[in-house]
Amino acid sequence: MQRSQTTGGELQVAQLAKAIDHTKLTFAPGEDEEAAIAQLCEEALTYGFYSVCVQPRHVAFCKARLADTGIKVATVIGFPSAKVKLDAERLQPTIGRQPLSDKLSQTRQAILDGADELDVVIDVPQLKVDARRGSEVARLGLKSIQEAAQGRPIKAIIETDLLSDEEVVLASRWCAELRLLMVKTSTGMVEGGLGATVDTVKRMVNTVLKVYPKTRVKASGGIKTRAQAEALLKAGAARLGTSSGVQIVAGEALSLEATAESHY
Repeated sequence: MQRSQTTGGELQVAQLAKAIDHTKLTFAPGEDEEAAIAQLCEEALTYGFYSVCVQPRHVAFCKARLADTGIKVATVIGFPSAKVKLDAERLQPTIGRQPLSDKLSQTRQAILDGADELDVVIDVPQLKVDARRGSEVARLGLKSIQEAAQGRPIKAIIETDLLSDEEVVLASRWCAELRLLMVKTSTGMVEGGLGATVDTVKRMVNTVLKVYPKTRVKASGGIKTRAQAEALLKAGAARLGTSSGVQIVAGEALSLEATAESHY
C-alpha cells in the first residue's frame, strides 16, 4: 500500500506531491544505480508522488518495486545521453536527433517492461527545419511513436530553451492535434538553460487549450523549490518533473512542523 504524509496540515503538501513525477535520469560516476532507483521508489511511496520517471533500463525494476501501490512508472524515449551546452545547442541543436527507428525500438521495449507513461523527446533540429519550411516531419515522427505506444500516454518534450516563441506554439499545437497526454517543457539536460518558466508554461497552456484542452502541460527542468513548483502549477502546469521532489515536499513539511512547535 502507498504510504503518504497526511497528518496535521499536510493536505496541501500531499496535493503538491500528486503533481510530481519523481525523477532520476542521471547518475554520478560510480553511483550504485540499483540502490539509487530503489531509494527513488521508496521516496515515491513515502511522499505519495504521482510517478517515478526513470531511464528505460530501470522500468522493469520499478514496476516490480511499485506493484499494487498506484504509483505510475514513466520512462524517457530519445533522451540525451549527456548534458549539452546551451550556446552550442542554439548553434547546432542535437536534442532528440536520434533515429526514429531507435525511438520506436525504445518505445516497444518500454511497453514490454511495463512503462505506464512515455516522455518522448521531439526531434528538435527537425522541428526547427519544419518551422522554417512549413513541413511536419517532426510531427509525423511523434505520431509514429504514438502509434507504437499501443495506447500508453505520451508526454512530448519540446526543449523550450532551444525554441523561439513561435516554435513553442507550433510544437504545442502539434501535440494537442495528436491528442497527446501532455507537452513538456524540457529534458533538464541543457546546461545554461532556464528550463521551465512561468511565461513559457502559460504560452504552452494557452496554445493547447485552443486546440484540445485535454492535452495538458508538464513543467520540467530546474524546478528545485516549493515557490517554483507552486508558480508553475498556478501558471497552468498539470504535472511537474523534478529530481528535487523530496526537497520541495519534505521542506514544506518540516516548515509546518517548525511552525507548530513555535506555538508551544
